[in-house]
Amino acid sequence: MTRIGLAVTEIPSVWFKAFVLVCLLPLALGAGSSLGPLDELELRDQYGELGSLAAHRGQVVVVIIVTARRLRNIEAWERELRQRFDDLQVLRIADVPERSAADYGRIAHKLRDRVPEDVAVLIDADRRWASALDLDTDRPNLLIVDRDGRLASSYRGMFDDELAADVIAEIERLVDGS
Repeated sequence: MTRIGLAVTEIPSVWFKAFVLVCLLPLALGAGSSLGPLDELELRDQYGELGSLAAHRGQVVVVIIVTARRLRNIEAWERELRQRFDDLQVLRIADVPERSAADYGRIAHKLRDRVPEDVAVLIDADRRWASALDLDTDRPNLLIVDRDGRLASSYRGMFDDELAADVIAEIERLVDGS
């Protein structure tokens, strides 16, 4: 089932992907674009709680999307961002590749065992985020979203000082309101 806006509607996966791609086509043209249906898309975390980008409206958010098997690759990003920004909202999304035999239940179980209790990781078993944005999730993808829910910028890669400087500068710009 796909939740779009306030209505709950069953939409075949191929139609959802087509709808999202059409809505997100402006992303190819640059930052400042709406994330369309992804903004309202609700996913369950490892504890069964629903989460969405829309729940963080009014705040600068870093959405980190990576394949479930490589979640440990976001630890350095998390550590650096937490040291720099006290109240930064981070939305972690574990992508489940099509070639994976794992399902929501199996991934949720592993995350409950391996991730600290106070760290929620949304599980995207249908690859909606990665498919809609054409993301390669073998490495972390960091999407910086402004207070209005618009994509300000996106980055991809393992943590390194040069890439981190760019990410931090963009977050500082948005947090300072310039």
